Amino acid sequence: MTDGGEAPETAAENSAELRISAGPLSAPVLCRVVSMMLARADCPLDRLDDAMLLCDALCAHAPAHVRDEHLALKVSVREGRLELRVGEMTAISAECLVQDAVLPEIGNVLEHMSDELRVDPSPDGESAELLLAMNLP
Repeated sequence: MTDGGEAPETAAENSAELRISAGPLSAPVLCRVVSMMLARADCPLDRLDDAMLLCDALCAHAPAHVRDEHLALKVSVREGRLELRVGEMTAISAECLVQDAVLPEIGNVLEHMSDELRVDPSPDGESAELLLAMNLP
C-alpha cells in the first residue's frame, strides 16, 4: 500500500501508445515493446513466442494499408490479456490487412495467433482500429 491508502499499479496492468515508421525496423521495435510488457506481466515463454509471431506478421503486412507510412499502435496487457490495436486505418484497409496475412499451407497467421480479432470504429468515429488480442494463461 502507498501512503495515501491506494494500491500501487500492478505490473500486470500496463499500456503504451506507439507511432512507428512502417519500415524495416517496425517489427523489432514493436516486438521489443511487447516483450517488455509481457515480461512485466510474467507471461509464459510459449505465449511470448506467439506474441512475437503476431507482431512480426502484423508488421510484415501493415505497411501496405496504413495512411501515412506510420503504424499507430496501442499495446496493453491487463487481466491476463494482451491487446494490440492498430489505429488510423479505414475499416476496409483493416480488413485487407487481415486478408493479406494468409500464408500457403498455414492459413491466416493473424487469425491463428489471435484469440480475438475484430475491426472496431475508432474513438474519433472517423477511422477504424484493428484489434488483435491474445489470452495469457
